[in-house]
Amino acid sequence: MKNISHTKTKSGAGNKIITAIAFFGGYITNTLYIFFRFIGIGIAAVGKTLWNATDKLRKKARKGIKKGLAFIFRPLIETVKYIFKEIKRSKKEQKENGGKISLKSRLALIGNIIFGKNGAAVLLASFAVPIISIFFLFSIITYASSINYAVKLTVNGNFLGYIDNEQVFLDAKEVLNDRISVFGGDIDIPAEASYSVEQIGNIETLTKYQIADLILGKSGVNLDYGYGFYINNVFYGALMDFTNVKETLDDLLGRYETGNESEKINFVDMIRYDEAGLYLADSFIDENWLISLLTGTKQQSSYYTVELNDSPFLISQKLGIKTEELDKLNPGFSESDLHIGDKIKISEEVPFLSISTTRTEVYTKEDIPYDTETYDDDTIFEGQSRIKQEGEYGINELTANVTYVNGVETGRDITKVVSLKKPVTEIIALGCKKTPAGTIKDTPTAYGKLAWPLDNNVGEISQWSQWEGGYYGHKGIDLAAPYGSYVYAGAAGVVTKVAYSNVGLGYHIYIYHEELGITSVYGHNSSMFVKEGQRVAQGECIAAVGSTGQSTGPHVHLGVIINGSSVNPHKYLDIPPNVRINLV
Repeated sequence: MKNISHTKTKSGAGNKIITAIAFFGGYITNTLYIFFRFIGIGIAAVGKTLWNATDKLRKKARKGIKKGLAFIFRPLIETVKYIFKEIKRSKKEQKENGGKISLKSRLALIGNIIFGKNGAAVLLASFAVPIISIFFLFSIITYASSINYAVKLTVNGNFLGYIDNEQVFLDAKEVLNDRISVFGGDIDIPAEASYSVEQIGNIETLTKYQIADLILGKSGVNLDYGYGFYINNVFYGALMDFTNVKETLDDLLGRYETGNESEKINFVDMIRYDEAGLYLADSFIDENWLISLLTGTKQQSSYYTVELNDSPFLISQKLGIKTEELDKLNPGFSESDLHIGDKIKISEEVPFLSISTTRTEVYTKEDIPYDTETYDDDTIFEGQSRIKQEGEYGINELTANVTYVNGVETGRDITKVVSLKKPVTEIIALGCKKTPAGTIKDTPTAYGKLAWPLDNNVGEISQWSQWEGGYYGHKGIDLAAPYGSYVYAGAAGVVTKVAYSNVGLGYHIYIYHEELGITSVYGHNSSMFVKEGQRVAQGECIAAVGSTGQSTGPHVHLGVIINGSSVNPHKYLDIPPNVRINLV
């Protein structure tokens, strides 16, 4: 009983699964049915709308088709009607004669069916005549298009052939003159032409070279068959065989090949050497002579010999040649140190045949200029400036079609520019702070000594010179003072130097004092208010305290030079009694 009960339980669970699957399948089926039903309804609605909208158009189309078919098949319909009408008439006649019909009536029936008003013959003619007419018209057009006309050429009374136009003969006379003018001496070959237009069918017309050959052939002069050589349409002579000359020309071009797939190499002059034909026997030249001519030069290189006091600029002026051109012929010429006897190339060797080469080149240009921006800075004195941001050149990758003649660049057409590094703008601060022009510090000074170069009660001695305990190589006294404080000339004199050194005194000034026989030096300034050659008075403001060059803080480096040698400035400086000494 337990087993039976267990079996029933399993059977009930299976039925539930089957029922669920069936329900799900029915749901999917109904969903798909509804979906496609709506799609079908939509398509039908659209189709019905279009059908109704095109009702008038369809009616017109049907009428047009009916009219077209009626027009095309009208002869056939009329013929069929006519045949049936004749047959019906023949049967009626037969019935009236008691069922008999005569041979004459039969023949008349057959004749009417074939040759009657609307008989078979008329039907055939209705269709055949248009077709035959179209075929006939096509044949006429084809025949007309196949007719060729040309100019019949007669020279000196002899028929030579046909040409396309009179210009061909005129060109042939030029070819003829080229062949006899250089080496033909006094030979005169008459060529009087007459023309007429004729229909020629498929006969080929003559070229100017063929005409020249025919005229020469009938001239009676001594001729040979060969190849003419021309440069810029000038006849240089004829050759029996052109193989070696052609190889020479190919070799000249091959010397400039670099393997660049884009390069195009050709002669600057127009060379023609493939015109085979009849030439005067006297016009044939030796191929070795021609090869020597082609591989020779038109002009040798020329040089200038450097003389005493010559400079690149002076040589350029003497020769009337731009320095840039001389640089191309002599790389580095404009920056070189010249010596007497040096040779400066002023012209290249020019070969008899110049060769032009054009190729695409990709290269890098690292000096793309940068912009410069300025702004006013009220912390800097007027006339002074400071670079706040160094400018940097940009870098571009350029693609250009470059042309060379005999290896010397003659043109450069840039086709593409790619920026690898953009230029960095240089930023400069321009001083707008009023300068102490005419400022004089009037302080009594001991005879033969320099006045204290700072304002009274300003500054302290922070470092003695190397002669009094300062570090070795320190050839001056350091006077510490606030940044921007005024610096005054220790005595009257002439400014002999205003300069900058980034590893030494920074912005510094030299003043020569005639009465004292010494030169005073003022270093590490932030601004300078005097110029070289300017005369200053004792106590005149010449600079502002700074910390430029090799400096650890704002101060004035005061030095003294006698006969070109630095001396201990302490002996020449009138130091106020209240000045502090704070050695670092």
